[in-house]
Amino acid sequence: MSSADVRGLTERMLTDLRGDDAEGLATLLASVVAPDAPRRHLLCPLLGELVSMVAHDLRERAEDGDDAPGVDGTVGVDGTAGGSAGGGTFTAELVDDEDEPFDIDDLDPAVRAVLRAVLAELNDDPGDVRFHLGLIGADPEPLARLDAVWHVLLWASMLDEGAA
Repeated sequence: MSSADVRGLTERMLTDLRGDDAEGLATLLASVVAPDAPRRHLLCPLLGELVSMVAHDLRERAEDGDDAPGVDGTVGVDGTAGGSAGGGTFTAELVDDEDEPFDIDDLDPAVRAVLRAVLAELNDDPGDVRFHLGLIGADPEPLARLDAVWHVLLWASMLDEGAA
């Protein structure tokens, strides 16, 4: 596995998502989340690439002083210039559709793990990123893995579109 393979897969997924190519995206997703998937070994690196993209976009917004929009309508990220480099700490405030707060433990475990991986990336904690991505990769339920990839893929797409 090379980082070029992972970047290529990530970009193809984002292209299919943005182009409304449901069939192409479904094929790519199945190739990494299914139990016997030919690219199952790329799941954690793919998640890592997407987490890095999301964190990069959020960090840029924080440094520019922009409000970071909620991702997937439920998560708002507040932070200063980020992690140890900026002296601040990134946190997440989770709210439902009525802007009522809810606890991170109310999220499905795979989505909770990917959100925590994004926060760990924002706060310069690579060990914690690997830990949370490993939880997703070890999840025996393919739909849980799919949920994690789907959410972070949407976040990456939404944040990138918002930057344009």
